Amino acid sequence: MTALLALVLLQPTAGAESVTLKVGDVERTAIVYAPPKGKAPVPVVFVFHGFTGSARQAAFSYRMHEAWKEVVTVYPQGLDVDLLGRTAPGWQVASGLQGDRDLAFYDALLAKVLKDRHGDPKRVFTCGMSNGAIFSYLLVAKRGATLAGAATVGGFAPIGFAAAAPMPLLIVHGKNDDLIRINSAERSRDAALKNNKLSETTTEWAPGFVRYGDAKSKTPVVWNAHEGGHEWPTGTSEAIVKFFKSLAG
Repeated sequence: MTALLALVLLQPTAGAESVTLKVGDVERTAIVYAPPKGKAPVPVVFVFHGFTGSARQAAFSYRMHEAWKEVVTVYPQGLDVDLLGRTAPGWQVASGLQGDRDLAFYDALLAKVLKDRHGDPKRVFTCGMSNGAIFSYLLVAKRGATLAGAATVGGFAPIGFAAAAPMPLLIVHGKNDDLIRINSAERSRDAALKNNKLSETTTEWAPGFVRYGDAKSKTPVVWNAHEGGHEWPTGTSEAIVKFFKSLAG
């Protein structure tokens, strides 16, 4: 793929709005897709890109705004972080790092879309890939009161997630992930089961997915261990939307 073609493909598609806001002394940006304003508030879905990624790449690759067109979909842009011996765009991986600038960014973005895009504060969701998944776990731990559910792909729960308040959670991870091993995701799943006070009894939720928690549970954990590696598998966006819709009412 030529550099010019890649640039064209990563441009936001029709309906996207580029949002810029100042958080502290730093300008932060995001790409927002939103349906026309109606009388009823609509759910809000945050989608956090992985380390070295971008908001545009996440919008183009994951297409959550196409999988659930009726909601406000927010693709935030990370700032440079030092991970894996490199410096590239990403997210804080623990509370207190970088002055909690990404938690503050989330707070500011959430307030803006709730006000400007008629978002529903009772139906806010987060998901992310890799470093973005780690940050979504951090949001569950530190901003759980603002969330109705979360989904993580190719990530793991950082310090501080254990003992978080109960939260509906969908976890997708590759058995052959050579960057973040499957056992890290399994430990994160087990921590979520403990947080949500769920047993290890499962039922099939969808092909390849199992659900922990009975039909009456309001904080289920859904688990998918696929045969791939460190990736966002085909069908993942649709599975996340199905999960969020089941929580949104």
